[in-house]
Amino acid sequence: MKYIYLIPVALALFLALGASSVVDATSEGNVTVSADVEGWIDVTFNYNAVSFGTITVGTTDQAASGNSAGAYNVTVNASSDYYVQAYGSDFTSDGDSFSISNLKMDTDTAPGNLAVGNAVALSTSAQTIDTGISYTVTTHYHGFWITIPSGTPPGTYSTTVTITYNLV
Repeated sequence: MKYIYLIPVALALFLALGASSVVDATSEGNVTVSADVEGWIDVTFNYNAVSFGTITVGTTDQAASGNSAGAYNVTVNASSDYYVQAYGSDFTSDGDSFSISNLKMDTDTAPGNLAVGNAVALSTSAQTIDTGISYTVTTHYHGFWITIPSGTPPGTYSTTVTITYNLV
């Protein structure tokens, strides 16, 4: 009879040990997951043309009419500080042309601070117009000045200027 009582105890002990060995077979670990997020900049141009109207040949550094009113501005949303570059092609009209270097551009955080003395003559390659602009600046103003070289034939001259905003 003594052995009969031992069988249920041995069976219970076997089941308990077997169940605990299944739990002991489980293991866990931690994994680090990461992602590098690139900086970003979003610029909305609030104008699409600059007109100087009719200008006399030989005029130097004529301001675009919208400069002082802040007509030429962009809205900027950036993750870090940024800079501005611009370039263009030469002005053309019916087979005549004059150099893009006759167009100057300045940028600032206020239209009243735009000045031809700070402006940069454009080129067919990118020229840096402004640097180190704080990402907290969300409205940025552009100013334009043009010189019409002596001897330029009459016509309606135009060009395309590309303005880029880049993260520092």
